[in-house]
Amino acid sequence: MYALLLFVLVANYFNFSITKAAVPEVCIDQLGCIEGVHATDSGGQQYEAFYGIPFAKPPIGELRFKNPLPVDPWKGKLMTKEPRTECIQYNQIPSIPTISGKEDCLYLNLYRPKKSSTEKLPVLFYIHGGGLFSGTSSPAVNGPEYFMETNEVILVLPAYRLGQFGFLSTGDEHMTGNFGLKDQNMALKWVQKYIYAFNGDPSRVTIFGHSAGSISTHLHMLSPASRGLFRNAVLMSGQANSPFIRKIDQKSQVIQLAKGVGITNANEMSSSELADALRNVQATDLLKAGADLKVWSVYPFATFRTTIEQESWSEPFLTEDTFKLIGSPKMPKTVPWIGGYTSSIGEGTVMALRLSTDPDLQADFNKNFYYLFKLVIELNGTEYPERVDEVVERLVVEYMDGVRELNKDTIDGFLELLGDCFFTYPLYKTIASNVNSGGQANSLKGIIKFGYRGPYTFTKIFTGSLRNLGAVHVDDFLYLYRMSFLVPNGYERSTPEAELVKKYVALHVEYAKTGNVEAFNKVSPCSKDKFDRPDLPAICDYLSIVNDTELFQVGNKWDVKRMKLWEYVDKTLFDI
Repeated sequence: MYALLLFVLVANYFNFSITKAAVPEVCIDQLGCIEGVHATDSGGQQYEAFYGIPFAKPPIGELRFKNPLPVDPWKGKLMTKEPRTECIQYNQIPSIPTISGKEDCLYLNLYRPKKSSTEKLPVLFYIHGGGLFSGTSSPAVNGPEYFMETNEVILVLPAYRLGQFGFLSTGDEHMTGNFGLKDQNMALKWVQKYIYAFNGDPSRVTIFGHSAGSISTHLHMLSPASRGLFRNAVLMSGQANSPFIRKIDQKSQVIQLAKGVGITNANEMSSSELADALRNVQATDLLKAGADLKVWSVYPFATFRTTIEQESWSEPFLTEDTFKLIGSPKMPKTVPWIGGYTSSIGEGTVMALRLSTDPDLQADFNKNFYYLFKLVIELNGTEYPERVDEVVERLVVEYMDGVRELNKDTIDGFLELLGDCFFTYPLYKTIASNVNSGGQANSLKGIIKFGYRGPYTFTKIFTGSLRNLGAVHVDDFLYLYRMSFLVPNGYERSTPEAELVKKYVALHVEYAKTGNVEAFNKVSPCSKDKFDRPDLPAICDYLSIVNDTELFQVGNKWDVKRMKLWEYVDKTLFDI
């Protein structure tokens, strides 16, 4: 969710220079030629950048709320010298929400080393985060310099539709939803078809992302529509079984949104009529009406969510309930993957935001604690409301010492609860489903726990405080990409941070190149034996990234008691 930070971006600001040397040019069979730029990183090394390559037709007018269509060939040479604006979005993270972007946004940025190579290069395909309602592939946020310094990979970052434009659905074939995921799928197909023109190897595509980008990556692993489009994956702080995307009554949501933009007879309209009517509404009006769907503060956190589609619908992306699929006998064998997370308290910061530090917001929460507690951790979707009281009580006792109030003594426990609920437990359950599959679906290559607390962090942006909570949600992103506005001068080369960048980027590049990671050789692989032995808790070793002379270590600290508590919540309220 790092990309929730758009409110502090200057969209066209870059902390690198563009040279006047002979420009890079690539001609793509069936599409046309493009001209990019040579960019120079802070170390003086050049790489080739192609900004805003179209991979689908603009999803505007009649194509709003429809599956993406392949891009048409263009006439003449296409200039890809400047990034396009992000997809239109309503960003709820700043204290004063912002509106930015355009509907015509289905473009990707592609970077490759200037240094020529006779060998086809592996491809890293990065899906940005942002809660499925915000985010950007802009180099001002996702600066590619660290990857380009290796001279060993091609980096691709697509945009995709967000919020109501990417995920609104009538729950039937007239507005199927999942458009943002289908945009990502279209970009993956574009890579398979055309990456050869950039000296890329379509058989070595690794997809990865953070937060909602990681959730998206996991969904591609489980979707038949994306099968064969990539070789392996990295999931960092986000799983396809996070309550973040638990299903909702989508038809009712569409009707409520339509009424919010002045369609007074929405209740009497068919799905087809609703979809047509909403295609004629101003985009900014749709964004503002979507904000009115919030129940309290920024919650529910993700207003517009994924849809379980019918196989008979046009080009379905997601036809199974991933909450029930993960861990079931029907779970397919996926591509090899690496899973990762930070501490529970660190992960919880993004779901709490200002609630973690704002005394007025906490006081308002405490006035209606029971109702808002259920709202924030997504317990309202249960078919067993009579069981919720017991579940809430057990969670409050475990994480908040039985105190039904947010205050200085309970807030850390509340953050841990949110982190376990939305990130740690979904990862744990996905790992368990792999190792308990009897080998059939076990494709886990390794686990990363990122615990490095550097001089730059997302803590203040998420919480409004500089309090040291260790590494927080997606702090590891700062060691993969240059984020100019947050780390304006980069890291001095003699610092531990510069060393971490080198090692962490190399890990991802090695995985893209070979499908293996040498650092995992010291980490015992997860096995069914460990999960089944009565004398051991259900544990796995992981690669622990820490503030120490040796940045990469082996860790094994799982609060299995709490993981079992969340299993109880799943079974009691959701039959999973």
